[in-house]
Amino acid sequence: MKPIDRPLLASAPGRQRGMTLIEVLVGIAIGLVGMLVMFQTLSVWDARTRASNAGGDAQIAGAIAMFNIDRDVRLGGMGFGDAPASEVSCLNNITGFDNVASAPVGFPFKPVMIVDNDAAGQPDEIAVLYGNSPFQVSRESYTNATATTVRTLSRVGFRAGDLAIVTDRACSQWLVQVTDEPTAADDKTLTHGFGLYADFYANGASKPARYNKATGTGTVFTDGNIYNLGPTPHRNNWRIVGDTLGYSDDIGGTAFFGVAEGVIDLKAQYGIDTDGNGRITDSAPNEWMKTAPGDWTRVRAIRVALLVRSRNFEKPPASAQEASWVASNPAWSGGNFLMKNVDGTPDSAAFGDPNNWRHYRYRVYERVIPLRNVIWSH
Repeated sequence: MKPIDRPLLASAPGRQRGMTLIEVLVGIAIGLVGMLVMFQTLSVWDARTRASNAGGDAQIAGAIAMFNIDRDVRLGGMGFGDAPASEVSCLNNITGFDNVASAPVGFPFKPVMIVDNDAAGQPDEIAVLYGNSPFQVSRESYTNATATTVRTLSRVGFRAGDLAIVTDRACSQWLVQVTDEPTAADDKTLTHGFGLYADFYANGASKPARYNKATGTGTVFTDGNIYNLGPTPHRNNWRIVGDTLGYSDDIGGTAFFGVAEGVIDLKAQYGIDTDGNGRITDSAPNEWMKTAPGDWTRVRAIRVALLVRSRNFEKPPASAQEASWVASNPAWSGGNFLMKNVDGTPDSAAFGDPNNWRHYRYRVYERVIPLRNVIWSH
């Protein structure tokens, strides 16, 4: 049977679908929330990264600063660590003259000295004196001397170019530069003259004597000791300038040389063996003190503390309760550090002010440094 042809029906037009206004607004809201979370996360990450980097910088600066002080102090007394109390406890300064600077040279005959600046509210200072003779000769006695010569019992180890400290029983102490060593075996006279001399440490090259005056010492010593400090001894003054720890050399006449930035305070104490038991204790009797000892041969160590501040300003807290918080001063074994504003003015405790020290992080580095050259000799 033949199928019946039927006319094709026109298909109904399809309905067009899209996003409604409500859906658009919901999508925008979700996007805004996501962006807000992202920026908050970025802000927290950035703050923590800055704090971490600043803390790392402070840690490196503190470690470098303490390492350099420790190394310098351990050398204190090299070349004269066996000096008797009658000489290292003298109140007179060593007298000398620097022809390069055309100025006198003077400093105490002490392996290490602490300048106590607590009363002025300033960082302490540490001065370290040591020699570098390659012949390991520290002390030699002499029987007589003139303004330009010293006749020793033995001249072994002294070379032209060495700097030496001449002492006598009257507490007179002079810095001289050896310019001539006799060739005769029985002649033990060391000369510290003015003008050119053949420098042993420069293969005999002719050099002008830097630390001898044309008129000599001006003092005729009767008897005492002469200490060989080698060709380039140092008397380094460690101090803080601004927020930089560094040192200058009294003998070499060098200017201040910065070692580490961010160091804002330095405190130090002598460790004095007052009871002679070979130990330094915190308990009674307390043998850590700022007061200079009467007998310098009993100083066995010094205790040093450095306060280092990071450079990153910490955002102040938002709540009023947190805003009233007051941080305690950083402390070390000798007490608390005196805190000041970042610019060095007295503490104003202005909350939220970048000048307020409380909005920064701090590290305290502390170390007991033994005076090996003194300990081994006494």
